[in-house]
Amino acid sequence: MYSMADLAKSRSVDLATRINLTLTKTGHLLGWYPAISLLARLVAYVSILALMLIIVLIIVRYMTYSEEEGNDVEIRASETDHLLPRKALSLLFSYGTCNKDLESGNCSTSSGGGGDSKNSSSEELYDGKICVICYDEERNCFYVPCGHCATCYVCAQRIFNSENKVCPVCRRFIGKIRKLFAP
Repeated sequence: MYSMADLAKSRSVDLATRINLTLTKTGHLLGWYPAISLLARLVAYVSILALMLIIVLIIVRYMTYSEEEGNDVEIRASETDHLLPRKALSLLFSYGTCNKDLESGNCSTSSGGGGDSKNSSSEELYDGKICVICYDEERNCFYVPCGHCATCYVCAQRIFNSENKVCPVCRRFIGKIRKLFAP
């Protein structure tokens, strides 16, 4: 009978012959294959990354170059400049800014300005001279303690005598109403 030692000897001889049969003249390169494969992948990834970086840098350079060219034509605007032309503003802000004389049918502004009443009243509304409640009268009073001047005296009295005595701008409690007298 075979003992365990005999079995191990026969297996080791069998294993040794198998290894000798698989190794050929190119067998010494089998250990280098994973390293070469890793190096090839690494070179490919780095080259793709470098190509993408070059493309991004070209795009950024093109964008900064085009921005530098555009600065010559750019027009600076301040915060108080109109976004729309004056003609469009007069059409937008013309509602309720003139007092119609019911007998004659004429439209006149509350400030009594002559000439083109539609343009002058829309400018007054835009500049903050018309009451924000009725859009008919000129702003001629202010609220105490907040100091906002947003309404005419009639609308201010109506707000003050109502149940809710708050400023239409800041919603603070109104203590008093003071009338403005402008020359």
